[in-house]
Amino acid sequence: MQLSELIKSQIDADERRGFSVKFASDIERHDQLMRDLVGLVSEVGEFADSLKKVGLAVSTPGYQGPSLSDATPQLRSELADVSIYVFRLIAILDGDLENEIVRKMKINRERYQYLER
Repeated sequence: MQLSELIKSQIDADERRGFSVKFASDIERHDQLMRDLVGLVSEVGEFADSLKKVGLAVSTPGYQGPSLSDATPQLRSELADVSIYVFRLIAILDGDLENEIVRKMKINRERYQYLER
């Protein structure tokens, strides 16, 4: 499944569940962008918290945290949640994430060309 199909599938599911990405006014759209931004940051925070516990287990004698291998499924799940919020944000902005990524990759290729070996 291509990224655009995956995004459409998620947005369609959100719409069926009452989580719209279409709004009558910029005020409503801004409000939902803010709500979804909070959700996005929360998911990034959950990823960071899991990764912090792995780091503590590695660096702190006696700390009983997970290994990176043990935490990997949870970390992947949090990144999936992050992606879903990104899908919603781009949909609310009437954007095309695939095209935006390709555009940004071109910019970065030129910007960081001096680092290539």
